[in-house]
Amino acid sequence: MNHAQPIAESGTGIRPAAEPLALSHPAPVEEANLGDWLVNLWEGRWLILGCCILFLALGGFYAWHKVPIYQVDALLQVEAKKDRPSDPAFARMEGLFAEPADAQAEIELLKSNLILGRTVAALNLDTVARPVYLPVVGAALARRDPAAPAVAVQTFDVPPALRGLHFQLTALGDGRFVWADQDGQILGSGRPGDMVKATLAGSTLLLRVQYLSGKPGQRFDLLRKPARIAIEDLRKDFSAEERGKMTNVIGLTYRSPSQIQGAAVLNEIINQYSKFKAAQRGDATAQTLGVLQAKLPELKARLDESENRLNAFRAQTGSVDLNKEAEGVVEQSAKISNDISALRQKREDLLRTYQPGADVVTTVDDQIRRLQQEGSQLEGRARSLPGTQQTVVRLSRDVAVNQELYTSLLNNVQELQLTKAGGQEGFELVDPATPSVEPIGPKPAMQVALFGLLGLLTGGGTARLKRLLRRGVKDHRLIEAKLGLPVIVTIPHSEAQERHARAMEKRRSGQHLVALDQSDDLATESLRSLRTVLNFSMGDGADKVIMLTGPAPGVGKSFVSSNLAALLAQSLAKVLLLDGDLRRGDLHHYFGLTSRQNGFGDVLAGRLAWRSAVHPTGIPGLDLMPTGLLPSNPAELLMAPSFPAFLREARQAYDYIVIDVPPVLAVTDPTIIGELADTVLLVAKFGRHPLDEIRTCQQRLEAAGVRPLGCVFNDVQSSVVGNLGSNYQYAYHYSYKA
Repeated sequence: MNHAQPIAESGTGIRPAAEPLALSHPAPVEEANLGDWLVNLWEGRWLILGCCILFLALGGFYAWHKVPIYQVDALLQVEAKKDRPSDPAFARMEGLFAEPADAQAEIELLKSNLILGRTVAALNLDTVARPVYLPVVGAALARRDPAAPAVAVQTFDVPPALRGLHFQLTALGDGRFVWADQDGQILGSGRPGDMVKATLAGSTLLLRVQYLSGKPGQRFDLLRKPARIAIEDLRKDFSAEERGKMTNVIGLTYRSPSQIQGAAVLNEIINQYSKFKAAQRGDATAQTLGVLQAKLPELKARLDESENRLNAFRAQTGSVDLNKEAEGVVEQSAKISNDISALRQKREDLLRTYQPGADVVTTVDDQIRRLQQEGSQLEGRARSLPGTQQTVVRLSRDVAVNQELYTSLLNNVQELQLTKAGGQEGFELVDPATPSVEPIGPKPAMQVALFGLLGLLTGGGTARLKRLLRRGVKDHRLIEAKLGLPVIVTIPHSEAQERHARAMEKRRSGQHLVALDQSDDLATESLRSLRTVLNFSMGDGADKVIMLTGPAPGVGKSFVSSNLAALLAQSLAKVLLLDGDLRRGDLHHYFGLTSRQNGFGDVLAGRLAWRSAVHPTGIPGLDLMPTGLLPSNPAELLMAPSFPAFLREARQAYDYIVIDVPPVLAVTDPTIIGELADTVLLVAKFGRHPLDEIRTCQQRLEAAGVRPLGCVFNDVQSSVVGNLGSNYQYAYHYSYKA
């Protein structure tokens, strides 16, 4: 192996391999920034576009497939249970300990199993009858078909033990149908309007179909839900909440795929609530009315007794008229007695909720004491009157108090009778439920936009994830700075080479070399730079054997080898291109050869003289030796004496021998061939290899005594984003066009 030092060339980055690199700039650091993100997104633009299109299609399908939902609203106003007290001080004190609003109790009542259960029973919401459609798209197509199959069940009596089982109805034509259980066993048949009776598991089942339309053979699914599940399903779509704070105005909302059914369900909930409130209020009114009517005779008797005592005293003492002072005492005493009675009743009501020492109870006690003090003062005024008038005042006061109590009780009885007769329910229906016109969802434009945004995020995230999982080197300066391995040339991505690669996959005839048919391509200019570097570094001595290898398959070794050999031949040199990959070499495809027979493997095995294994390529000065028959032991053949002997003779016949060998990290062939090569080039692909992989490749070659001249950085991707990222994606090339 030739150990001549490589010669530095301006513009190529070549320095003596044995000397340390004197970098004129600090080593770049691979870190994420805005430019790097933009470059990454541009590189993954097709992935992002594909994800966006896919999610837009999914969003459109979802908006088309999703069942429209309509919202129906109603408004109730409930009456307060009690008026606020007239006394300002007591009103302020009671406000601090106010009970929850009446609306909250009514909301819980509206959501109760009692009201919702009665609604389910009234509208048969626990009975489900629906056509059986095609999977995925059948229901959506039926919604847009005016002649779609339909069914309505009027009666479906199923024992509780059989609720939840699925039954089947099958249309027979002419309005007839067949009724079967979930196993397909026929239970009966009939027409719409007929009461069909069947027996299953010892229980009697009744079915009456209201109407049924569909082609013969159309199947319908029939189900009677358990009561608990039906109520829960209704509760999921129903909501009630107070509008505002302490307003006692309740907003009712129900969501349904049918506008008409939604309004009917919500109105039925209000109807059942109204019936319950009417019955509840009627029972309470009747109970209170009975108590008050029972007290009326007692108060009437007390009033009559007090009047009789007053009349008897007047008859005994003669007619005694009260003066104005005595009349005032009687009226004030009667009023104070009534107020004290009302406050004591209120105190008893408060003691059901508060402790005796509570502020609200203490306020009532203070009011009672003040009234009692006023009553004591009136008693003193009454004692200052003459004896006869004192007795008349006392008796008249008793008559006035009893008269006031009796009159108040009689008025309450009359009010309760009017309330019972009028049927007041304690609420007012402000806005009844009416069918909606527009659905509340799904919103097609919004759904498609959201799916499109999700597609952009998914595509961008996937592109970024691929970048993170595949930390390939994209800046050739990292190889120089971290590994001390000079990058001889950077070869940009070539669209022409992509076309040639597709042509070779399809086994098209002809040569597939960019250096021949695209002489002004940037990749060709880069390869010319590589040829120039090799001419200077190898000199005019015996350095003729050039080996190209790489860390892994697919880095472009064959592309570089074949085009470099063609460019060397164009410089009037005699070149032998040797396919040294005895495992899967395919250099013969670059020159349009259909067979790899009679090649390098046959020479090593001794089956063929090496000159007979050389094939003309049609390019002046360039010959090709394909792999020949792929051997089962390539490493052993390369270590045989026939390989060095072949190279000695080939050196005499050719100016350059370019050998394309397998990847270093895959097999040991490169280390064997590299010991006999004069110049070793390591081909790395842009964004393909992590830095550790290239380092391992370099260390494995050097451990075998093979020191690479430098690295060829292949397939450098350019970006319209420019040099915004941390990876400098460029190559120094010039081309001249007419």
